[in-house]
Amino acid sequence: MTLYRSYMFARDFSMLIGGRVLFFSTLSYQEKLNQIVRETSELAKDVHSMFGKHQQEVSLIVQNADAELAKGGDPAFLLAEIRDSLKGVVAKMEQDANVLVSLSHKDSLTGLANRRFFDTFLDECVERWNTTQETVSLIMFDIDRFKKFNDTYGHLVGDQVLRTLAVQVQNIIAPLQDGSSKVLAARYGGEEFCILLSGGVTRQAVRIAEQLRKTVQKTSLLLRDAAGKVLESGLKVTISVGIADIWPKWGGAFQTNLVDCADKALYHAKNSGRNCTVRYTPEGDKTYTVISKE
Repeated sequence: MTLYRSYMFARDFSMLIGGRVLFFSTLSYQEKLNQIVRETSELAKDVHSMFGKHQQEVSLIVQNADAELAKGGDPAFLLAEIRDSLKGVVAKMEQDANVLVSLSHKDSLTGLANRRFFDTFLDECVERWNTTQETVSLIMFDIDRFKKFNDTYGHLVGDQVLRTLAVQVQNIIAPLQDGSSKVLAARYGGEEFCILLSGGVTRQAVRIAEQLRKTVQKTSLLLRDAAGKVLESGLKVTISVGIADIWPKWGGAFQTNLVDCADKALYHAKNSGRNCTVRYTPEGDKTYTVISKE
């Protein structure tokens, strides 16, 4: 059973990779490919480590059995011991398979959901909306002038900023999970992130976006060397935010339209001076409304 589950996991994982390459919309093809290669490489290392460990355990069981047989041990007793030992290995492999499934859902740098799992979660949200009219909102945001920040301070410092932002996101969405609402934070690609809301919590989309934007704006970052000495303090970054809600009059392609409208709202925020939140409003005088600007 364990080997079958491992095979199914590997098959499903490869299908996820193969089925999502062309679905990305905001990253270049090469960036998309690099992202998939990085995530696959990290997961492959985990697979090799986990199952290599179990291969050694099985080899040790066989070696011990051979040694006992050479001493004239009772074959029936040895068979029972081997069976019990292998049951223990199988149980560990099942636990590791569950861990690998969890790891395949996460972005290795930030610990948030990765793009593939975001796509899956979005499909589920749209399916619920189709059957129960449970509303869906998408918040997309990225770090303003992040390329310039990386060029100035280096990518290692930039990676730390991404991790810090991920922690801030997790802290904000943690209280929102309840039986009637579903919330997922994901790294969409590069310095772009998203928060997907389904259910009653969608009414709080603007509040969540503004809380995050203001939290990031107020955060002072420290730049330290390898020994921990502070090289520079008071570093600041800001984010621009776009929000969109699912819209019945789209008539179809709801996933693509939701992402596209949230992404366009984010682009509008950039053109409005950055460090602001913009909401897609399909009804009314303005398609995109600037919620705040500081």
